[in-house]
Amino acid sequence: MLRIIGKLLVLILSLFAIFLGVCAVLGIQIYFPFNVAEGKEIPYHRMQSIRVAVFITFTFYGALYLINSIKEVYPIHFLKVFMISFGITSLLFSYQTQEGIKEIILAIFYLCCGLVFHLISRPEIKKYFS
Repeated sequence: MLRIIGKLLVLILSLFAIFLGVCAVLGIQIYFPFNVAEGKEIPYHRMQSIRVAVFITFTFYGALYLINSIKEVYPIHFLKVFMISFGITSLLFSYQTQEGIKEIILAIFYLCCGLVFHLISRPEIKKYFS
């Protein structure tokens, strides 16, 4: 059941990302969840959250590579690391700029997405003879 929820979550976020990409090409700026930035910029704390989350994700995989701990990773692992990083940075920047409860709820949503991705990306090792 959790795998189905995870796949639906990935599908919805992927479709939303495609939609945002098409809108950006057409000159329409939209940020999560369906806020049209018509004639105004995307909020600074949101851009900072994404920027720092990318840095944290890069640092995570860079550190794994440098300590020779990296193996083949599936895309869901990248999504997990990025969404958890994005959730944490969103919480920090929302708190720092005192944006309100709506932004904190969004940050918690990002963290929940990361948690779902973590749970569905765990290897299922079954011990039949132990």
